[in-house]
Amino acid sequence: MGTAAVVAVASGPVLPVGAHAAGAAATDVADLQKMAHLVTGKQVDQALAERAGSAITENHPGFPAALAKLQDFAASNNITDVEMLKDAPGFEGDLKDTAKLLIGALYLGYSGTPKALSSVDDVKFVTYTQALTFQLTHPYTPIPSYSRWGTGYWAERPGRI
Repeated sequence: MGTAAVVAVASGPVLPVGAHAAGAAATDVADLQKMAHLVTGKQVDQALAERAGSAITENHPGFPAALAKLQDFAASNNITDVEMLKDAPGFEGDLKDTAKLLIGALYLGYSGTPKALSSVDDVKFVTYTQALTFQLTHPYTPIPSYSRWGTGYWAERPGRI
């Protein structure tokens, strides 16, 4: 990563290197987007990648440095897709945990661990409608409580039944 690397902070603007916590590596948004694509195999919107990185970093301040290590691992092993990554010798421990953090935020739409029956937890919102989990069934089902088929689409029985 170059000297123009930045880290997104959810509570404020994108900050230049050196303006964030001491010792934390910076995450360039374009690199974060590339890594999101690598670990999911999906095209990830730049703003979504940035929100995911910010949310993860709030709960895991070492995430930017860990992501840089994952990026270096992928580059040094010529890894170009998620299948190559998961089968790569040495992809374990912290590297795998870092990938799981990013995958989780992108698929679930949040970072952190929800606490059942509690209004206090460490969950940081990333997205609802862009969560990759909903994209899996996009052609068949609407996003829960967010119908793209219009109000009352379920009221009439489909003609084929």
